[in-house]
Amino acid sequence: MTSRITVNRTLIALAGIALLGTGLWLLGATRAVADHLPAWWPAPPADAVLLDREGLASLRGTGWWAPAVMAAGTVLTLLCLAWAVSRTPVRGPRPTGPLSTARAELGLTALEDAVCEDARRIEGVARARCRIALRRTSAHLALRVWTLPGYAAKDVLDGLDAVSTTVEHALRPRGLHTRTRVSAQRHAAPHVR
Repeated sequence: MTSRITVNRTLIALAGIALLGTGLWLLGATRAVADHLPAWWPAPPADAVLLDREGLASLRGTGWWAPAVMAAGTVLTLLCLAWAVSRTPVRGPRPTGPLSTARAELGLTALEDAVCEDARRIEGVARARCRIALRRTSAHLALRVWTLPGYAAKDVLDGLDAVSTTVEHALRPRGLHTRTRVSAQRHAAPHVR
């Protein structure tokens, strides 16, 4: 997942840099901007065009021009479509994960519900929410806990470690990465009438 995010951000950054550079280069063709640019700036001449009519006519006259343009457009469209489809979240039944015992499987929603229930049983916890994501060789547990007024995060961390250890044993042989966030539940402001 991290490598996909890195690739996406790199491609977007490269496309942005290319578009910015092209825009700045074309901006150098305007008379108002060209007068203020340094001498080394590779600005196009003021009367230049990207592709003149004669150059375009000679390209259209070659046999490879039309198929090359159609192939490039098709490939670019398919790449953009594949990227958009890969970014669309897939809705459907949550996967099941094998438990450490032989021939036993457990739905992730049931495991998440059990983890939240165990976390709520810890003294000082008001409510809990969790999400488990399975990968091929690892699992990720995101646990969010709100403490009751008068309790600090350090008061509930030992209990949360025990919950995390239970999940780790249940999901073996996968390794478990846990991210825990503990917040204090806000006091309800009293209303005076």
